[in-house]
Amino acid sequence: MFHGNTQDYTLYQVKVDPDTKRVHVSCLGMYCVDSGLKDWYESVDDLPKWVRDKLAVLMMLEPTLDYKSEVGYRANDYEFYIHVREKC
Repeated sequence: MFHGNTQDYTLYQVKVDPDTKRVHVSCLGMYCVDSGLKDWYESVDDLPKWVRDKLAVLMMLEPTLDYKSEVGYRANDYEFYIHVREKC
């Protein structure tokens, strides 16, 4: 389920560089000020566990912009969007 209300979730864009395997994380949403994530990680293994867990689920999906779930969606082989439900 995709949340239409942008005030109750934060969206993270996670991009994995196919050459260097470095990971760029961008926070998109209302709660980004409180985000504890760094912009860059040396590898997927360096991401916090909760991000790795959600990313593992999304990596099992076929890349598409049409499928959205509680976890997020996979845009292509190297770009993922993770939903984080905020407690209001």
